[in-house]
Amino acid sequence: MDTEGIIAIDAGTTSIRAVLFDRAGRPGAFAQAENPPVYFEDGRVEQEASTWREALFRILSEVSAAAGSYGIRVEAVTITANRSCVIPADSEGRALHPALMWQDVRTDGICRDLAPRSREVYERSGLPITSIFSAVKMAWIRRECPELWVRTARMLGVQDYLVFLLTGNFVTNRSLASRTNLFNLESGDWDPELLGIFGIERRVLCDLVDPGETAGSLAPAAAAASGLSAGIPVITAGGDQQCAALGMGLLAAGDVVANTGTGAYVIGLADRPVRDPDMRLYCNVSALPGRYVAEAASPAAGVAYRWFRDRFYGGPDGSADGFGTINAEVEASPPGANGVVHLPRFKSMGPVRGIGTGGPGGRASFHGIGLATARGDLARAVLEGVAGDLAENLELIERWTGPKDRVRAAGGLTRFPEFDRILAGLCGRPVVLAAESEATARGAWISAAVRLGLYPDAASAFAASGAGAGDRVFEPDPARREAYTRLREERKRMEVNE
Repeated sequence: MDTEGIIAIDAGTTSIRAVLFDRAGRPGAFAQAENPPVYFEDGRVEQEASTWREALFRILSEVSAAAGSYGIRVEAVTITANRSCVIPADSEGRALHPALMWQDVRTDGICRDLAPRSREVYERSGLPITSIFSAVKMAWIRRECPELWVRTARMLGVQDYLVFLLTGNFVTNRSLASRTNLFNLESGDWDPELLGIFGIERRVLCDLVDPGETAGSLAPAAAAASGLSAGIPVITAGGDQQCAALGMGLLAAGDVVANTGTGAYVIGLADRPVRDPDMRLYCNVSALPGRYVAEAASPAAGVAYRWFRDRFYGGPDGSADGFGTINAEVEASPPGANGVVHLPRFKSMGPVRGIGTGGPGGRASFHGIGLATARGDLARAVLEGVAGDLAENLELIERWTGPKDRVRAAGGLTRFPEFDRILAGLCGRPVVLAAESEATARGAWISAAVRLGLYPDAASAFAASGAGAGDRVFEPDPARREAYTRLREERKRMEVNE
């Protein structure tokens, strides 16, 4: 590795990791800490902010020590994190309440109350009013916890909180702000009209910078806790999905990526804000400054297969990945799952054991079950349901950002080759499986490398890093075309009748 490097922090929903990249974008040392949120039966999803603080400095210390052993000087820290969480904090950055996580649905009542304003909110922010986004969480705190509201100096997202821990500054970037329902895509600023709709005071919001900007310098206390040098820049790279898309190569209008993490997302790039009349498309600020991402999501589809394994296969088995038995039974079931169709319309996202147990908004369903239906048919239908959602989302993205000739895919489900074949068949085009396993951290590295002047633009950094080398391509199988044509038609018929 080179003698200088960048540490990328990637704070996901259930863990936080640190990856050391050299100046050529080659990953080296790695550290990870599990810190999943707590799920409650009534739909609350919370996390103590202290879990991020403890995990952040632990993994930074591990990676900075490894960098020292390699003779590498860390020249910057870059951060990406999950989006739309809310941490009420005082003026010293101390959390006053557990974070309301992005999956939290306690705000459904406020969403219903504000539903008549959803079209107006969508036109301004690029997002409809749902429990996912930050504004209704802030509104819930103000309505249900008035004393807490008065004590709150800032409403922080996870990345904002990590930035504060490292720099002492209350700063957020526009890609994160665009996931709040409070940010105007056209003006690039907090929107007074939106603040009024949700009853949010400007005083509780962070200062805005573009993604990839320096949020501040590493404070002496943070340097001492992490083993890094005080004063190095801390860069706020962007939301995790935007950074993952960048790390997977979402660089031009003809590109599209599909990511299957906790949720399942299809993301395209646009030069200007785009809107879908049916409000199914979300538009956010990209991790590339001056660009936008059009995003279509199935918020819990990404964990549906794990849920099915744990419910109907007894949990992880003795195979290397814990999915050996279920994967084998999926492969034994034919395309089309012997007529079984699954619609993975989960909304409430608790731990795997809690999905599909009647939580708020959950309405996933199976259709076409008969006396001859095998467990493997149901398992295959789950994967075909997730891939079908991604294929429909791809069609929606294309409607507003132009045609795509292939799909770059990543995430947990793509580790199963049969899922990649299913996805290629339902999308009707090649699926390129990214060899890079740390796409989100790589996106954060690209953002920092451009900011530090190591490369003139993101495309140059992506190419120089060797990202894309070793990618695997899954072509649509003509033998599956008829089965998947019928499946797509059946899905559309069922969705019309829902």
